[in-house]
Amino acid sequence: MNPPINFLPWRQQRRTAFLRFWLLMFVAPLLLAVGITLILRLTSSAEARIDAVLLQAEQQLARSLQITKPRLLERQQIREQRLQRQRQRQFTRDWQSALEALAALLPEHAWLTTISWQQGTLEIKGLTTSITALNALETSLRQDASFHLNQRGATQQDAQGRWQFEYQLTRKVSDEHVL
Repeated sequence: MNPPINFLPWRQQRRTAFLRFWLLMFVAPLLLAVGITLILRLTSSAEARIDAVLLQAEQQLARSLQITKPRLLERQQIREQRLQRQRQRQFTRDWQSALEALAALLPEHAWLTTISWQQGTLEIKGLTTSITALNALETSLRQDASFHLNQRGATQQDAQGRWQFEYQLTRKVSDEHVL
């Protein structure tokens, strides 16, 4: 007969392996769930910190914009005023050259007594000592590069023998785009 075999160590080994297997089957998912939960919690807290930092940065940017906005508006207003003054100066320079050209057209014995500008029309009134000077003035005005001769007003001789004249002119270059 065969000697008796002791299966006790083998059974203990099998039992330990069995317990290890089922322990692994129950503990591994728990560890995995805990690990995933921990990772999710860490990422959400990191995102929350990032969101808090971004919110703080946006609030700080908004505060700095509120502080600098009046200065920026003031600078813009100053720049617009400067541009308006430059346009006004250019407008004056343009008119100065046009009026100097008009003065150059006046014959020697003619002078202006009134110049007025209304609704796009330059009205000039003046005196000449002779009718030939008046005719020369009208010819010059018709050939002027700065103004169109619109209408000739009344021409009459005064008590001292001078000829009074009146003309209405429009500027060839529009002033509306300047202002």
